[in-house]
Amino acid sequence: MEHLHELQAVTDQKRERRGDLIPSWLLHGYVRILLDALTAAIAMIDAYALRFDFHIEPKMQHSMWTWLCVVVILRPLSLHLTPGGYQATWRFFDIRDALRLALRSLPVTVFLLLVRWSIPGVPVVPYSVLILEFSSFLILASAVRLTRRLAYEAVSRPTERPRALIVGCETTLATAVHHLHGCREAQVIGLVSEDQRLAGANIAGRPVLGTPESLVGLLVSRQIDVVVLSGANLKCAAQVIRDAGSLDVQIRILPSGSELMGGKVRVNRSVSIDQLTQGKAETVNEVHPSVARCFNGRTVLITGAGGSIGSEMVRQVLALNVDRIVTLDHDENSIFELLNDIGSLEGKEIVPVVGNIRDHEALHRTFELHRPQIVLHAAAYKHVPVMEGNCCEAVLNNVGGTRELADAAIEFGCERLVMISTDKAVNPSSVMGATKRTAELLIQQRADENYGKSHKTHFACVRFGNVLGSRGSVVPIFLRQIAAGGPVTITHEEMTRYFMTIPQAVRLVLQAATLASRGDVYLLDMGDPVKIIDFAKDIIRLAGLTPEKDIEITFVGARPGEKLHEKLWREDALVSTTAFRDVFQVKATEVPAEFPRLLADLESAARGRKSDVAIQELLCRLPIDYCPQRADVAPMAIAN
Repeated sequence: MEHLHELQAVTDQKRERRGDLIPSWLLHGYVRILLDALTAAIAMIDAYALRFDFHIEPKMQHSMWTWLCVVVILRPLSLHLTPGGYQATWRFFDIRDALRLALRSLPVTVFLLLVRWSIPGVPVVPYSVLILEFSSFLILASAVRLTRRLAYEAVSRPTERPRALIVGCETTLATAVHHLHGCREAQVIGLVSEDQRLAGANIAGRPVLGTPESLVGLLVSRQIDVVVLSGANLKCAAQVIRDAGSLDVQIRILPSGSELMGGKVRVNRSVSIDQLTQGKAETVNEVHPSVARCFNGRTVLITGAGGSIGSEMVRQVLALNVDRIVTLDHDENSIFELLNDIGSLEGKEIVPVVGNIRDHEALHRTFELHRPQIVLHAAAYKHVPVMEGNCCEAVLNNVGGTRELADAAIEFGCERLVMISTDKAVNPSSVMGATKRTAELLIQQRADENYGKSHKTHFACVRFGNVLGSRGSVVPIFLRQIAAGGPVTITHEEMTRYFMTIPQAVRLVLQAATLASRGDVYLLDMGDPVKIIDFAKDIIRLAGLTPEKDIEITFVGARPGEKLHEKLWREDALVSTTAFRDVFQVKATEVPAEFPRLLADLESAARGRKSDVAIQELLCRLPIDYCPQRADVAPMAIAN
């Protein structure tokens, strides 16, 4: 990608240098008036020369200079006073502009003929001279305008453009050529017509090279990069798509004017996460000095490294002066794709580990081999409605896996462990939120037990809102629904969420790792919560469409475990600022003495595969303020 940007920059520089060849004063509006005056003078001299076979007698020369002074003033004045005379852009001069030039120039010639006929005292001039002057002026003035157009195209046209072939019928080919003629992104090499009789003919200055049956040979022999379909019938279009696709040639469809005005063509564009967050968050590219010091020369273990957040952690940690990164994930495909995406980096070792944080032996083996000093724990089951029906798995992974990881970090003397949590852990109403809040208490308990030891491990939790662009987040789902033509599904009209980007979230994790914490929770200032319906409408508009007109919005009802509104901390929480701007600290609460016993009962029940109801009852006994929603809910739907 960097090479492409460099190539584009070189091309732009070449264009700028070519553009400098044309002085800026030549493009001024008054220069066009002077050029037309000069053209009128040359046209009058040319008319006299043609009329008298290039031998003008002295008497006629006096007459020529008199009439020349008249046309030099009247020609530009007429064009200036005529509506649209000098409003036409010379860069795009075409046959229609030439006809308008003739119509605007004709009144001057008619006026001169009337003066010559009705006023006997004026200098004698043959009528044929005035007619020849009109013709010469049109030719010369059109030539000047055409020269401006050719100069503009030569300067602005990229040196390397995709070679295009247009496929269509006789009526659509000419229109397509005109559409693409001034296009900087394509060079029309030729045409392909469904009508065999047009083979060898020229349409709008482009040759008809053959029929759709000869397309494969044309694509190869002419080195075509893109095929443009313009009004081809269904059978022809199918053949073109098949043949061009077999050769990896791009295909574009150029709609007709009737299709565009009839609403059969819809303008659409892709939406990026950056567009959704413009103006909402400041992008910080520089690494904070304390973060650089914290990770300098360290071995970092990242769990869930194949996920959207985990993989961004790997990328941002690689930008630091770390010694080694151990990427742990149970999905080997995700690890494989991550390593391919990152590539090789000199001086930094990336160790792929396929394993499960619930596997005690595998986890201890990883710590024993690689001795990580910093652990970033992103592995978790996070989808609320899925975990409502898989309570045991949620407990074993989100709670049991976190316990195994925390115990291993303490046993092997890790410096820091940061666990990623969620705003759904505050007054949780879902199993996922309850297990994450339980994991937060577990981290706080381990921090208290480890406090004061000679080789203590600093523990911290980081709460995220909805992370834009992560797997299963609202944005990719909305974009898929928009691409399918709708509807966009929303659970409830009043539902709100906090939003942050993946880079923001990971930056928060790295900053939290530097703080000397005893299980405290950190979170980013994400501003005010956003209504999901307003967010969906923004995405639809960014895609170039109109909500409720082009894309319908429907409400499907709240899913199991979902709340209308999320909170970042409890009302009685002690919240304070940190050394990092926009990062807040929620002081850890004291863990009740009965927590270890209740935690052991919960994990034992999960390992025994107790029922979902039994797991929920055990979660309710924990000091996490878990309040499950037992009201009837709509079936799980694709929404936010």
